[in-house]
Amino acid sequence: MVNEVFRLKMASAKEFRNALNAIATLIDEGAFLIDPEGLKLRAMDPSRIAMVDFMWGRSVFDEFEAPEEGEKLCINIGELLKLLRKAGKNESIELGLDEATGRLRVVMRGRYTKSFTLPRLEVMGEEAPGELKIPFDAKVTLDATELRRAIADAALIADFVKISVDGGKLVLSAEGEVSSATIEFPRDCEAVLDFDVKAASTATFDTSMLEKMLKAGSALADIVTIEFSTNKPIRLDFRLPYGGKLIFYLAPRVEAE
Repeated sequence: MVNEVFRLKMASAKEFRNALNAIATLIDEGAFLIDPEGLKLRAMDPSRIAMVDFMWGRSVFDEFEAPEEGEKLCINIGELLKLLRKAGKNESIELGLDEATGRLRVVMRGRYTKSFTLPRLEVMGEEAPGELKIPFDAKVTLDATELRRAIADAALIADFVKISVDGGKLVLSAEGEVSSATIEFPRDCEAVLDFDVKAASTATFDTSMLEKMLKAGSALADIVTIEFSTNKPIRLDFRLPYGGKLIFYLAPRVEAE
């Protein structure tokens, strides 16, 4: 029997898995907030150079019940992903609390039904900061898959990529020991949907981290908006359906003068 402290049900277990994969790019354990607005998580990675801000509104779910005061659910995301790894295209997922044990109960229904329970973890560590409000000078909206491919190309060359923008184009530059790469997105190319630059900006970021974020985000959204300024964090905002939110922040690499 499931205790109705909260109850979440959605038609696609695979979609839920993709959301967890996005969060798992930064953290192993996550403290979700389930309240009347929806399912939320904001957390920083252990090195505190990156942050994820995720929200699925209640309209994403086929059924949604949550207490007015909200409920914190801290779980090992990797363990839950193991259960969802072979989720079929037509399998639904339901989450609630097992009344007898207080553990998280996960029910997946497709051609047959399977149920699992996972322990809830104690909420530990610092709370993640609130939504970061950084004044950015550059804002470019792109096809998420094309940007992911561009970052993957840069990652073949070097561990860091310099992202620059001026009034006419977005440029990715990577310098390796024996080779280099320059990838350009002119403002009028098919991959660019919107281009708003207040001032020319340049910052350098870890290609591996960007690649993970874009791979995870492009599995959930077709479009991403990036915002940055010279030597400030980059913000990657993926446009999720039904007003959902997936935003990554990544600190820049600043060379010592």
